[in-house]
Amino acid sequence: MELSTQMGSDLQFAIIPDQSAWAGLKSVDGLARALGVLQSDFMTKPNYLTFQGKPVVFWFYPPSLGGLDTWKQLRNRADPNRQQYWFGGTDDFSYLDVYDALYYFDITWESRPGAAMASYAGRLDRYNQANGQSRPFVATVMPGYDDLKLRGGHARDRQGGDYYRGTWQTAIDRNAQAVVLTSFNEFFEGSHIEPSETYGDLYLRLTKELSDKFRAEVGQQQAQPTPGNCQTFPETGFQVCGRLLDYWKQNGGLPVFGYPIGPQQSVMIEGKPFQAQEFERNRLELHPENKPPYDVLLGRLGAAVLERQGRDWQQIPKLGGAPAGCRYFPETGHAICEPFLSYWQSHGLEFDGRRGYSPEESLALFGLPLSDPQPETQSDGKTYVTQWFERARFEAHPENAPPYNVLLGLLGVEMKK
Repeated sequence: MELSTQMGSDLQFAIIPDQSAWAGLKSVDGLARALGVLQSDFMTKPNYLTFQGKPVVFWFYPPSLGGLDTWKQLRNRADPNRQQYWFGGTDDFSYLDVYDALYYFDITWESRPGAAMASYAGRLDRYNQANGQSRPFVATVMPGYDDLKLRGGHARDRQGGDYYRGTWQTAIDRNAQAVVLTSFNEFFEGSHIEPSETYGDLYLRLTKELSDKFRAEVGQQQAQPTPGNCQTFPETGFQVCGRLLDYWKQNGGLPVFGYPIGPQQSVMIEGKPFQAQEFERNRLELHPENKPPYDVLLGRLGAAVLERQGRDWQQIPKLGGAPAGCRYFPETGHAICEPFLSYWQSHGLEFDGRRGYSPEESLALFGLPLSDPQPETQSDGKTYVTQWFERARFEAHPENAPPYNVLLGLLGVEMKK
């Protein structure tokens, strides 16, 4: 790493602790000590690889250490505050309780090029939707494989570079948020990209060509915001930039959205990648295909949290009409009454340039009501009169003076748990 810096290279490095190969690493104690050294001696270097602002650790063949409970012990001991980003080499999605993302170490067993990534991407989409998560899709690319002579395993013909091209194209087509190139310079695995008598430097040239193509076609979509119009929030350590910052300031700021609890990053929304950022109370999504002000949209976190709790809002009992002094929404069969009605009417997205907020502007901010007010116990163990909306949860706090007698639930925080 130091030599790379001295040479002026921008190459970055990460470590794969192979606990399957070294006796000293085949225990929680041994790996925790090793990670301590990694943290103090390597992760502090400027050219150590980071992902989403955190130093990266890759893990190979998790069963060699133990089951999920063993890995939980390791994470809680070695990285209790989740300051690192762990990539786990497994397709067992239960391990996402420990790892931040999963990846395939080897894809060459697949029945046809692209099959492994197609299966993984579909399962990941279902996991994210079911758990209210945005775990990244990490694609694997390989030049080929052949360990038949010494291991009696399997082989994947290189097809003159076409198989390698196909794996990269799959990463591009699926808008991968990261790419792992599995290539080991052991002749008996046949996955090398280093120059050889058989292939010359073909695979080095292809690696540059195809990685450049990936960056051009996918990387630009996932680029982090450039410094400039940004505000850093020391309360959480994250910054908000550009259009998202403007939107945050213009449409309610801290009381409506809360502090940022993650970086702006690419997330999959309905199968497509968009730049988005999570806040305590909601998620802001950039939709450049729309004209302002609709180029920023709010996540439907109210509906998502209800679904995550196993509650179907469409089965919540409905009203037949509007009670006195309330506003009724026939679209969902629910009404907004005081004190929530005043709060709803006094907040909204600014569309028309006029003072105050129209019902359409309030609706754009909070969405339709999905329930009627009722007492509910929240995460702090206390019971509040609560009403659910598509994009928010209103909580009545009569102990507070207006306008703080109505507060918004921390849906963004709850979605990350």
